[in-house]
Amino acid sequence: MKVFTSSRAARAFCKKGTALAIGNYDGIHQGHRFILGLLAREAEKRDVPAVVYTFDPHPVRVLAPNVAPPLINTRRQKIGLLGLCGVSATILEKFTPSFSRLSAEDFFQKILVDRLNPCFVIVGYDFTFGLRRQGNIETLERLCFQNRIDVKIVEPVLQKGTLVSSSLIRRYVREGRIAEATRGLARPYFIEGRIIRGKQRGLGIPTANLKSENELIPREGVYATQTEIGKKKLKSVTNIGFNPTFGNRTLSIETHILGLKKRLVGRQIRLYFIDRIRSEKKFRSPKELVRQIRKDISAAKRIWRREKPWNL
Repeated sequence: MKVFTSSRAARAFCKKGTALAIGNYDGIHQGHRFILGLLAREAEKRDVPAVVYTFDPHPVRVLAPNVAPPLINTRRQKIGLLGLCGVSATILEKFTPSFSRLSAEDFFQKILVDRLNPCFVIVGYDFTFGLRRQGNIETLERLCFQNRIDVKIVEPVLQKGTLVSSSLIRRYVREGRIAEATRGLARPYFIEGRIIRGKQRGLGIPTANLKSENELIPREGVYATQTEIGKKKLKSVTNIGFNPTFGNRTLSIETHILGLKKRLVGRQIRLYFIDRIRSEKKFRSPKELVRQIRKDISAAKRIWRREKPWNL
């Protein structure tokens, strides 16, 4: 998949026409995947590249930074996930205050038509564009009709009667409702980062301390997880919290990787969350904590047995 950092840079690639999906695509959840599947089929039918046009940073970061939500994925993760969805190219348009002042008509003509040359456009049911979100679905349909561009508006995707959205996924992750987040994403939620040196408390159960790149961290507690190190995927148990037994004041992400004895300090890993085991709690002694950790490992093994394997 090709990646362009502006619509201007993508102009030559789009010269012969595109099938174009427009949106923020944070999380690449089930609703996004449905749109991208339709996009890929239309692109193949029309013999043009399937192109995703998205924004960096997220528009809310520019327009209302005080209420901007934590993103589900980093920019690099988002690009990687889009690359797995049959997309030919992703365009990351820099979203700035001046860009936000484009009218809906100017955005459509100067950016979409003049630079991206779409013969087909697909968006979600709640798509808006242009200054103060003045452009809506009806505006888009009118402008596409005037320019002889086919357009597809995709209805919301429901999960047990609930609308699947990036906002819903964020809520599930923040509340530790990992199984529900997994269903909405159609994959386990993951975070990435580098292993840093821990407190070295000598409990006899080695853990890797993760300094995460991700903004969205699951609720404090203990989780059955899977740790990806290079090409290896290993079962693990992860604690997120403040280690109240030892009186910590900073949040830590500590992972015990089953069967792994070598040191990982400095290594980059990806941590997949499979399900939540319990809330974090304060224990009367380190020995009591160790007994609970062993129970957590047994609980995680039961979770791994019941969960379907994921092609991660």
